[in-house]
Amino acid sequence: MPDISLRRVFLAFLRLGATAYGGPAMMAYLKSDLVGKRRWLSEQEFKEGMALCQVIPGATMVQMCTYTGYRLRGNQGALVAALGFVLPAFLAMTLLSALYFHAGSVPVIRALFRGLGAVVVAIVLNACLTLGRTTLQGWRGILLASLALLAMLLKVNFLVILLGAAVLAIPLYRFADARTAKSAARKP
Repeated sequence: MPDISLRRVFLAFLRLGATAYGGPAMMAYLKSDLVGKRRWLSEQEFKEGMALCQVIPGATMVQMCTYTGYRLRGNQGALVAALGFVLPAFLAMTLLSALYFHAGSVPVIRALFRGLGAVVVAIVLNACLTLGRTTLQGWRGILLASLALLAMLLKVNFLVILLGAAVLAIPLYRFADARTAKSAARKP
């Protein structure tokens, strides 16, 4: 991978921060840009980073941008990627908060904020479909996702769901990978 300047990292994440609305729902958009378009991360690196960032408390998208910046340029890359990504949202929130504070009782402004809520639902559904196509491959992934969804609907603590999925994934994937490796080793 060529040496990517800090300026280029900052500008890339500034653009992503200005166009990636919806928090974790925009992970598919981030993947398309970083893995597909720019080729800054491999598919595997992205999946591993996403898994790591899902487990750590906090804003997943910011963590994923920080992770990518770190992979590209170390600590400085992590810092400029995070700043670039967060800056547009900070400015937008400051502006929208001021608008709401000064004109929140105006019916048009109330309607605007309700409409934005509906758009967020569409963004989340789009991300589920996009990430689901690439992440849920095979019956094991579909089983884990289905069990996690069922647990969420039953209002099980999210940490318990994560730990349960991790424990269940070990026998589901480890033994399947071991069988695949053994059969590959037998072939001449």
